[in-house]
Amino acid sequence: MNTSAPMSTMENLLTHLSPGYVEILGSISVQAIYLLFGLIIESLRPAYKSLTTRKMITHSIRNHIVATLLHVAYVVSRNGKSVLTHTFITPYTYPSWTEIIRDLAIGLLLRDVVFWVIHRVWHLPGVYDMVHAKHHEVLEPGNYHVWTISYMSMVDFVFLYGAPVVLIVKMMEMNIVTTLLFAFVSAAGEQVKLGWGDERHDEHHKLKDVNFGTYGVVDWVCGTAGQAGEKEE
Repeated sequence: MNTSAPMSTMENLLTHLSPGYVEILGSISVQAIYLLFGLIIESLRPAYKSLTTRKMITHSIRNHIVATLLHVAYVVSRNGKSVLTHTFITPYTYPSWTEIIRDLAIGLLLRDVVFWVIHRVWHLPGVYDMVHAKHHEVLEPGNYHVWTISYMSMVDFVFLYGAPVVLIVKMMEMNIVTTLLFAFVSAAGEQVKLGWGDERHDEHHKLKDVNFGTYGVVDWVCGTAGQAGEKEE
């Protein structure tokens, strides 16, 4: 009689796919849910006069597609090895709720730090025009569709939105499940803030020299919080 416990969904996946391809499936799923979540936010947010163009939406979606293809190319070149995390062990163990909450809290705080540093670099003379200027074509973020968060150059998209998540996940060695939750919460949080008004983001696009972080903590510590940030403290 077979007394072994049934395999978990993750273990079952890993018997058929290499860890890197499991990561790709997870990444595609997170991005699909993120885009769907954006449509839900749009249906719930207060009425506004949208300045979004079809070109902006197309460009935003293209960034997601190209970034995914880069992920696929890297995994293929590494013969299916994982990119984001090395927690694929046999037997695979799901993270506890305590681990998930702890890692998400630390990860989001670290994301504010990494995002702030990269964003400051993007605003250096010369770098700004080459990398970040396209995103600042959106002058009043609150008047645009939430998908325009991804409206930027490909280099900008990969390093400003992708790199902070990847670096933090690898540094903390997050479980793959926590990794996918972290990626979604990081991205969807931006949609929620934009959907119901984000004065920090609006002020950054207007002045360009304040509010470089994601949540305002690092801006407050480093003295780059604008008037909108000061009002919220």
